[in-house]
Amino acid sequence: LAAFEAVGATLLSNSCGPCIGQWRRTDVEQGEPNSLITSFNRNFSGRNDGNPATHAFVTSPELVMAFVMAGDLTFNPEKDSLVGPNGAEIRLAPPRGRDLPERG
Repeated sequence: LAAFEAVGATLLSNSCGPCIGQWRRTDVEQGEPNSLITSFNRNFSGRNDGNPATHAFVTSPELVMAFVMAGDLTFNPEKDSLVGPNGAEIRLAPPRGRDLPERG
């Protein structure tokens, strides 16, 4: 968990708590428009943090982590690079796995 928290991720349980807005969020005031990205399967108003002004965008766990590492929802992992602590540009490789279709 420490590795995810070190890059700014907030880990929520895969249960009903986030569904009914039980995330006690301290970085955004209630009613303040904001956005978050999640790999949960629903994005209705008030999901995750109970704030109806939160826009939740649903995507794969791999893309969630790419956005977390970039710190920017405009990051395009197919074209953009991250900058490492030494200033070197880092390109993310496309996710691979046995459950992914060979041709996308």
